[in-house]
Amino acid sequence: MVKYTVAMSVRMVCIILGVFTTGILMWIFFALAIFLPYFAVVVANAQGTNEKAAKTNIVAPKISIKASEVRIVDGD
Repeated sequence: MVKYTVAMSVRMVCIILGVFTTGILMWIFFALAIFLPYFAVVVANAQGTNEKAAKTNIVAPKISIKASEVRIVDGD
């Protein structure tokens, strides 16, 4: 979360600098402000695998219902 906050703060600085500069620097700052959120989300979501979670094999229980147990109730 800290990395994302820092990246969004840098984005705000890029927007402000883009407003107050001209020429190629303006385009660079605005390009950084546009593409920085994508990279910030990718970095924020890039987490290492949890070894405990990787070793655990979780299996959902199987539920079966016999056809004779199924009842259809009419709502009218």
